[in-house]
Amino acid sequence: MRSPFFVRRGLGFIVGTFVLFTAGGVSTFAKADDNSVEFNVSGSFRVRYESLNNPIFPASSDTRAQSNQRLSTRLILSSTVSYKNVAGTIEMHDARVFLDENDPTLTANQVNTLEPTKFYMTYKSDVSLGSTSISAIKVGRMELDYGSRRLLAKTLYRNAANSYDGVVVQGSIADWQVDGIYILPVSRFPSDSASVDANDRAFDKSFSERKFFGVYAASSDNNIKLQSYWLKENDSEELATKNRDLYTLSVDYTKPFYNGWKTNVELIGQTGTANQTAAADDNDLKDVRAYMVFGYVGKQMTDSTFLRAEFDYISGDNNNSDDTISDFDSLYGVRRFDFGPTDVYQGMPRRNLKTVGLRSVSKPGKKHNIMLGYKAMWYQKAPQDVDSFIGHQAEVRWRYQVRPELRLVLGGAYLKKGEGFKRGDFSDDSAFLFSGALYTF
Repeated sequence: MRSPFFVRRGLGFIVGTFVLFTAGGVSTFAKADDNSVEFNVSGSFRVRYESLNNPIFPASSDTRAQSNQRLSTRLILSSTVSYKNVAGTIEMHDARVFLDENDPTLTANQVNTLEPTKFYMTYKSDVSLGSTSISAIKVGRMELDYGSRRLLAKTLYRNAANSYDGVVVQGSIADWQVDGIYILPVSRFPSDSASVDANDRAFDKSFSERKFFGVYAASSDNNIKLQSYWLKENDSEELATKNRDLYTLSVDYTKPFYNGWKTNVELIGQTGTANQTAAADDNDLKDVRAYMVFGYVGKQMTDSTFLRAEFDYISGDNNNSDDTISDFDSLYGVRRFDFGPTDVYQGMPRRNLKTVGLRSVSKPGKKHNIMLGYKAMWYQKAPQDVDSFIGHQAEVRWRYQVRPELRLVLGGAYLKKGEGFKRGDFSDDSAFLFSGALYTF
């Protein structure tokens, strides 16, 4: 655990920067006429406290403690300058963690100190040819968020951001929104445990040996969404990879029907080749055959509450010695909205999993947003001599919009472990709580 002085110094830097920018006139927006330069500055500051008793995944006391607490802070400052149909955007993130007690799950996913996560140019276009048009071209480092967010997404709950270097072309074809992307995923640095624990900083970077490209398309009513992506990566002196060469196709269909009912199904197939690990001596390239199915049926029960029954069926692997990998790879998607909080709690990964559950979201007035969730979870393929039942998970989250610029949140999760997770030194049920505040300006 860090000394109180270190905590005060780190928090002092962030709060001091925050005060400096707000006092200096944030959220400035100037526009005189069509030929003027538009300039705005905005941002947010988030603080969150998390506490976990009993890790949810089987572990030994040699690798981690029974309980863990963490104080996370995230400062975002964003600025955009626009002139006619050209705009430039830059955004800085400062994501830090305090109070953490040598938790091996603490990685660069939670810590990314004083990092430019966005710096890109946008050219707005009105080029059209028949039913095909191009509306914008973006070049540089950016965050991306598409479709169900299960394959390519911004991070919302997680402390550090996903960003990408590359080109995005936005347009339409026959009333379909179509985005073409060619990006290099950015790796966060430093990545070693000691540096992450100390909130050290180093510039993030992308690698030409890891490429991600494809197409996202959505129908005019947004009820059909298609995602078609290729991920190609190779080892280099600076980059250790699984040498993934994957093609992933997603079809997402939503259908409103009688009296407020709605159904949604997403089917994702994945094929290609990869190594089992990123180890330098792993040269055994295996075939990848993986898939994922998600679905729900829901109804607007009242003016403020939507209730749905949902399921997941995600391919998994329990045999590393054969010549096929069937673990589903979620690429650069996020999982918090499906499987619970990440960061300290970690949540289940989107692979080797079967679930059924219920989820409700209620908005009793403009200031309150309440989510209740339940899932029963099984391995899709259980490890040898291990029961397939993982457990029952209950989750709650309450958001309170105190003012337009200030939102408070309180939530938690409880995993009643099944026989499949009653292993290791921490076989008791897992209890997790978090609270936080978000101030935007």
